[in-house]
Amino acid sequence: MSMLHLREAFAHAALRDAQACHQAVDRSRDQYERSRGHEVEAPDWVQYFDETKLLVDTGIAYARLGEPARAEPLITEGLRRENADQQRGRAFHAYWLASAQLQLGKLDEACTSAGLALDLAAAIDSPRVSSHVQELHRRMLPYAREAPVLVFEQRLREVLG
Repeated sequence: MSMLHLREAFAHAALRDAQACHQAVDRSRDQYERSRGHEVEAPDWVQYFDETKLLVDTGIAYARLGEPARAEPLITEGLRRENADQQRGRAFHAYWLASAQLQLGKLDEACTSAGLALDLAAAIDSPRVSSHVQELHRRMLPYAREAPVLVFEQRLREVLG
């Protein structure tokens, strides 16, 4: 239920309904806390959802809502905690971190995080993550002459051709 409440938060964020998004995040956190110590056999499709995923997905909900200052530390901590073997998830999370950092005007950090997403996307050969990184690059166009963006663009050309 915790994971499903976060998916609800994503939907409210897409609709720009801040109050409903925050309420769904709160329900997700509350449900997760209530379930701790009372774990039952979870279905296969939700086995990956743990405290780290709760943390990073909460950050993603805030990033989607347009609250990057709340999103950035959560996604950063989630990436720090994540298992390095989870490359696909880490690639998406690095993309969302870069997106939040770009919203905050942290161009150097956004380009570094986007570079991580790009490298992970290339390592797992994920067209979906690659397309997200390319979309992020388009959002960087107003900063096209800035050094971090130029370096990121060069890396993008090297990796994606």
